Amino acid sequence: MRRILFSLLIVFAFVACQSNKLKVDVSDIELDIKVLRFEKDLFALNQGASLEGLKKKYPQILKLYSEKVIRLGNVDDLNYRQYLNKFLTDSTMNVVVDRIDSVFPNLNQQEEELREGFKHLKYYYPKAKIPRIFSQLSGFNQSIVVDEGIIGVSLDKYLGEDCDFYALLRRPIYLRENMIPNRIAQDILLAYGLTEFPFKPKVHNLMEQIIYQGKILYFLQALLPEKAEFDIMKYKEKDYQWCVDNESQAWAYIIEQKHLFSTQSNMTRNYINEAPFTTGMPQESPGRIGTWIGLQIVKSYMKKHSDVSLPTLMTNNDYATILRESAYQP
Repeated sequence: MRRILFSLLIVFAFVACQSNKLKVDVSDIELDIKVLRFEKDLFALNQGASLEGLKKKYPQILKLYSEKVIRLGNVDDLNYRQYLNKFLTDSTMNVVVDRIDSVFPNLNQQEEELREGFKHLKYYYPKAKIPRIFSQLSGFNQSIVVDEGIIGVSLDKYLGEDCDFYALLRRPIYLRENMIPNRIAQDILLAYGLTEFPFKPKVHNLMEQIIYQGKILYFLQALLPEKAEFDIMKYKEKDYQWCVDNESQAWAYIIEQKHLFSTQSNMTRNYINEAPFTTGMPQESPGRIGTWIGLQIVKSYMKKHSDVSLPTLMTNNDYATILRESAYQP
């Protein structure tokens, strides 16, 4: 009896491992990820740190930050230091900096999650270059900024859904729910995927958009295979369960309304953009239901094509073929 039970446990363990082929062994991949605390060094100028030293330490980052994030202009402009001082001494910005310091005394958790994510990236793409990651304060603008070889994360956009700043700025509750520290690494890896695998449509209809989004989410699942799917989707569990329970009805609605091959931009926004619910569906539905369906299509395709690797999937921009060969029918 003991032998039988032991054999069954081995079989069950094997089946469990095989059930998610994205759970691969990355233990032999060595990688060190450190997030550069750019915002700390930037505001250290208020305590007498050298601007020239900042330029030398962060040449590309300071340029990106000054020109694209806070829009102060060229760092070599004669008036740049004057503009920068005004920003650094702004009372509101200094309150935000203090809040960032209290919420993020370190980024150990985020660095560990990024380490695991990029180790998985290296598993699939051994020659991939890992971007340098830095933190910043954007004045509640962009959450993530990307430039060649670097990705910046705005810590002021992840202070927690109950942060009073977001209420004062009248950020909708459905957006605040994901303005939390646990989303930082995930959003950085998502930005990496969107940058490395840009959307290349043939027709630019809703079908192509949702399958592209599904590919990106599948890529994110491959980098973070321990995350539950509702977490990958940035859904609450009840919202994810609504999708599971109503999958066939949601898909039928899209087909019956002839939305799937629509090229109207407002149709894409309705099914893909952040929203409290998906217009046309019950108010209990979550937003972005098109992206969830896109992920289910891609998962169905990959299940039926076990020989297709992640890199092959990500370079396949024939969305119509992916849909057809997925045989998706909830």
